[in-house]
Amino acid sequence: MSLYIRLLAYIVMWLPVIGQANTRAGIPQIPEYMALYDQLMSLQPDLTKVADIQNLSIKRDVARFDLHEGEIYLLTPVYGRTVGAIFLGTGTAYAYPPTQIEREQFYRIYETHTLEKEFNVLFLLFADSTLAELEKKLSFGPGKLNKDAKEHVQYCLKYLSNSKGKYFITSVLKFIFENEQNSFFHAHFSADKYDPMCFRIDPYDVEEVRLMRRASIPSFYDRFETVCQFHKQADYFSGINLVDERKDLIKVIHYIIESTIKENLDFSAIAEVQFSTLRPNQDWIYFSIYSDMVLDSAFWEDGGKVNFFKHKNNSAIWIRCDTTLKKYDIRTLKLFYHGNLIDRNEFDWIYIKHPTGWYPRYGTNDSAIFDLTFHTPKEFTFVSVGKQLSSEIRGKMITTRWKTPKPIRNASFNLGIYKAYEIKDERIPPVTVYMSKLGHRNIGYALGRAGITSGKNMERQVGADVANSLAFFQHVFGPSPIEQFYATETPYPHGLAFPGLIHLAWTTFHRTSDEGYDEIFRAHEVAHQWWGIEVEFKTYHDQWLSEGFATYAGLWYMQTVLQDNKKFFKILKEYRESILNNRKYLFGSGQEAGPIWLGYRTSGSKSEGDYNLIIYKKGALVLHMLRNMMIDLKTMNEDAFISMMRDFYRTYRGKKASTEDFRKIVEKHAGEDMNWFFNQWVYGTDEPTYRFSYKTELQKDGKYQVRCRVKQEEVADDFKMYIILKVDFGKKRYAYFRFLIYGPETDILLPPMSLKPKKVEFNALESVLCEVKKEKWSKK
Repeated sequence: MSLYIRLLAYIVMWLPVIGQANTRAGIPQIPEYMALYDQLMSLQPDLTKVADIQNLSIKRDVARFDLHEGEIYLLTPVYGRTVGAIFLGTGTAYAYPPTQIEREQFYRIYETHTLEKEFNVLFLLFADSTLAELEKKLSFGPGKLNKDAKEHVQYCLKYLSNSKGKYFITSVLKFIFENEQNSFFHAHFSADKYDPMCFRIDPYDVEEVRLMRRASIPSFYDRFETVCQFHKQADYFSGINLVDERKDLIKVIHYIIESTIKENLDFSAIAEVQFSTLRPNQDWIYFSIYSDMVLDSAFWEDGGKVNFFKHKNNSAIWIRCDTTLKKYDIRTLKLFYHGNLIDRNEFDWIYIKHPTGWYPRYGTNDSAIFDLTFHTPKEFTFVSVGKQLSSEIRGKMITTRWKTPKPIRNASFNLGIYKAYEIKDERIPPVTVYMSKLGHRNIGYALGRAGITSGKNMERQVGADVANSLAFFQHVFGPSPIEQFYATETPYPHGLAFPGLIHLAWTTFHRTSDEGYDEIFRAHEVAHQWWGIEVEFKTYHDQWLSEGFATYAGLWYMQTVLQDNKKFFKILKEYRESILNNRKYLFGSGQEAGPIWLGYRTSGSKSEGDYNLIIYKKGALVLHMLRNMMIDLKTMNEDAFISMMRDFYRTYRGKKASTEDFRKIVEKHAGEDMNWFFNQWVYGTDEPTYRFSYKTELQKDGKYQVRCRVKQEEVADDFKMYIILKVDFGKKRYAYFRFLIYGPETDILLPPMSLKPKKVEFNALESVLCEVKKEKWSKK
């Protein structure tokens, strides 16, 4: 993002129910939410169950907790069940991340590959065999209270809860609600309460095992952030294989939502949610929704009233089932809710506070059919995802209905006082650009007084990039199923993409910057129709297949359609330098960035900007390097790269793709095993430094011979990469050559040339993410 856009964003930024549980025949009474929450938050040492400890080990997966000497208290039961304990004394925690990627991530933070941490407090929550193990190995009885024990328990509970919204982590609530025994194990340990760590096994997590540390941002001090995360292993110390429980508990199949937005922007909705259960014996299920939403009432498909919990400051909706759910049951809930979802600021911007949280959801990566009806004031322009089936004016309101032809992951809408710009182009489906009349005009007046002028006919400039990038992406990637495309202006400094609908930042409607960032940004959001929507990413590890691909698509559009090579290579160079110089300070350096494979985990409290840097920018550079490896340097023909991208899109259209899926497509078109490439650039973090020197010699036959020498540093000896050399003969005459650089030193002999080279450029076309240092030629 350019300095200009950041400045504008800064200016705008600063301008302005609890259901009752009931007893069901044949099913034991399950505690209602607030009673359970209160008992969890009131956990304390049970003075009737205290034991002395001498050299006890607790082993879980790749972790071991050695309790050398001290006292352990079981915690007071929660509805008759002991689910926790606290140890005070001396101990040592050990853990060894099981994969190379996770060990390297641990090393980036702690400069060691193995956790070995002394502690004097160990707080445990569990649904596994921990209680049975402790009772078997220890003799519990009455004891005296250590004055610090209760305080430590309350402190550790802060990391699992939020009193404002009566929130407690869902995994604990779930296993207590269901009276279930599973592999859940949570260990909070520290020698200093300001430097705690946590080891957790959560069977409901995407990857069940996490090693965490305290976040270093003040507002998140009572929260853990992930250091390492991975699947459960055969127990590292004892060789015991642990059972892998199913992650998803339900799958939403279909939404029928009727929403009303009044003239004062009050929002209310009725949502029918049809879902299938993926696991048997469930008495409670949960959804999430924007936390400000108030759930008024809920009913089952037969009209029976639903017992639920939803706090205004808590995004979770807990539903108590009217009967125990069996596996593959199909049920329907009807939820009535309202909330402060839509607002209007002093500039007359109408905006949605949570564009994807306006309806109840389970998870974030599953798809469903949406049938949406909206009642909106006719003074506002309104647009949604899906195909518009009908529109009818009733007094001061317009009723529209929209339906998606196939399941989609996210649904959204937008409304405002918009100026419409229609684009009809035979290459693409119809495009409508909506630019805010009042909001944009009022911001323009405010910025104009500050000397920041607005561009002219901005809806046309934005529309041109949207339409032209749509056409370009259809050519290089393949056809999109879009029947109508909408681009809407929002008062935010970022963009969002949904099927057939994108939200674009107001800054890109204010003025098109000279650096090329606006064109890339607009095309980036359009490209998500292919990457992220049609081809979805499988897990968070694969999110670069959406954001990195869309970023490079935007760059490619600027280079090819707008024919601006200068800006294209300038921005690629900026990406490269920002990655190479990441957190290199005058005195020392900060935590190094992790690999693309870490996904959102690249960003932490000490590496806040790394998600954009690595997933977006480095992800884009990975595609650029592949493109340079596949381009025909004699003709500059790019059919091989285009064929690869089309093949990947065609193969995984309507599916979820992984990084390994993409690698297989790359190998198919590259004609070689590409493990080395992905290990280096996606799973690894090494970036080479090349020391380059060359000399030109006149041969007896009158031709010129160029000898090059490349010294490779800062990477392993087996690191290799194809790099492009450009020989400049002057008068816009060039020759390009591709060579494999491998090992500490590589000698290159270019073919004899009739013209005398004026300059040899190493790493031409920004072909590799590397640092190049030029040296004078010297004899070995």
